[in-house]
Amino acid sequence: MNQDQQPKARNILPDCIIPAVALAFTIYYLTTITEVPWTSQASAVFVSCLLLLAILAYVVRSVWRMRRGQEVLRLRGSFEQLLGPMPTSARRIALLVLVVAYVAVIDELGFTLTTFCFVFASILLLSSRAHWKKALAVALCCALTGYIVFVYFFHTRFPTGPIENWLKGLL
Repeated sequence: MNQDQQPKARNILPDCIIPAVALAFTIYYLTTITEVPWTSQASAVFVSCLLLLAILAYVVRSVWRMRRGQEVLRLRGSFEQLLGPMPTSARRIALLVLVVAYVAVIDELGFTLTTFCFVFASILLLSSRAHWKKALAVALCCALTGYIVFVYFFHTRFPTGPIENWLKGLL
């Protein structure tokens, strides 16, 4: 490359999705903790401050790089850049559908069963279907670990379903 030529500025608009969603989540999180004990509020404020600091650092770095001409915020081409080529974009959209389905059915199926199904389907989607036995083992470990840690030990009020009711009867 010639010294007179500047490298093309990278479009960071797709990269701004995660900080924007994190900011929205932080605001939502802070507005919903008014009814919990003060210790929970204190830890929520601490975690939120860390998240806000990370977002601020990203914004400062991005503004600095935009001023130097290394990065730009441009809508044109952002959608294609975000989704990528067809096989990748199809997987990303399918993963988004799985996340929405997880949220939609967790109240009916319960935390453990929904988590198992989500992790299993996500692994199969993102890797080879030939490794379904490994995906089954990982999904089972994640769901059981989640149940043991959050439901059994910490008594977190996650949605209950048939698995939680069955395990409650056994334990």
